[in-house]
Amino acid sequence: MVRYTHHPADPRIDAAIVDAEHAKTGRFGIGYHFLVLVDGTVEVCRHPLSVGAIGREDFTRSHIQVGVVGGRDRETGKFSETLTTAQRGALEALYQKLADTLGVALEIDESLEKFTLAHHERAEAAEAELEESLDRTGAMTAGVH
Repeated sequence: MVRYTHHPADPRIDAAIVDAEHAKTGRFGIGYHFLVLVDGTVEVCRHPLSVGAIGREDFTRSHIQVGVVGGRDRETGKFSETLTTAQRGALEALYQKLADTLGVALEIDESLEKFTLAHHERAEAAEAELEESLDRTGAMTAGVH
């Protein structure tokens, strides 16, 4: 299952940022098994055979959950297709690697989850907090290589 993270497509957003956000909602660690960053980097977040923590539906117990940073227009706060060429390539490689590793046929639905009104309302409230967190992280790591 592939879903947007409901963030603007910001290269500063990575698994550590999403993990902190998910912890605030009561999850034990980041909910995705993999996270695809804006530049196409794939971060491993949970063991692929563990249960993910995105959604409460029964089918999420048997699915590998992949987060894609993006899905929201920075200006309007509304859903936006923000998938970069690098992310698309990374997803295709990840799909194939997972299919090969698990020995299953590849079943791909080209749609990513759409940004719902409920997500939009929560996202607006969290936007300022995210920007502040990213700015703080940037300030702390300035000059550190």
